[in-house]
Amino acid sequence: MRPLRGPAFLYSLGSIPRSARLAFGSPRPATAAPRRAILGALLAGSLAWAAPVSADDIDQYLRELQLNALSGERAPGFTLPKVEGGKASLAEQQGKVVLVYFWATWCGYCRKELPVAIEKIVRARRGQPFTVLAVSIEEPRDVVAGYVKGAGVTSSVLLDGDGAVAREYRVRATPTTIVIGRDGRLVARAAGTREWDGKAGRALLDALVAAPAK
Repeated sequence: MRPLRGPAFLYSLGSIPRSARLAFGSPRPATAAPRRAILGALLAGSLAWAAPVSADDIDQYLRELQLNALSGERAPGFTLPKVEGGKASLAEQQGKVVLVYFWATWCGYCRKELPVAIEKIVRARRGQPFTVLAVSIEEPRDVVAGYVKGAGVTSSVLLDGDGAVAREYRVRATPTTIVIGRDGRLVARAAGTREWDGKAGRALLDALVAAPAK
C-alpha cells in the first residue's frame, strides 16, 4: 500500500488482501456486548419479518465481510456541514442503523463503491430505519459537490473539512465504514471496500435494522 493524494494520515484501500489485513488489524469475531445487543433485540421478535438469528450467524456475517467488531460503546457524536448547505448531526439519526462512510474524491476505490454498492443499499433500504452518512475528508465543498452531482450520489454527504471527525474515529484509510446500531452504539468497522449488497452484507444489515432502537 502506498499513500495517495490527500491528507497525509490517509491511505486508499480496496478489498483488503491478507497482507493488508495484517497491517491494519485482522477482523475479530463479534465481542459480547454488541452481539448480545443485536441478538437480544432479534430474539425478542421486534419485527415479524426478521429471520431467526443466532450468535454464530452474527459472527459468520462479520467474518465473511472481514469486519472488525467494536466495543458496543456509544458512537462519538458529531455535527458537520452538508454538501448542499446546512448541517447534519449523528444525533439526528438516533433510531436508525447508520453507516458512516469516510471517503474522498481522490480515492479511486471510493469513487467505485460510493455511487454503486453504497448507493444500491441506500435505495434498497428507503423507508427502513437505515441511513448512510458519507463523510468527505478534508476536501473543498465545490470539489465534493461536483463529484456528487456527476456521480448521482443520493446519500447524505457531509464535509469533514479539518479531518477532526475522521481522527476521532481513528480513520487511517479510505474508504472506512463505521457501522452503528439503532441504539447509537458502535457495532463494527471496515477499512477498504466490502460487499455491503452481497448475501452476508444484506443479512447483517437486516439483523441490525430489525433490532429495536433502545
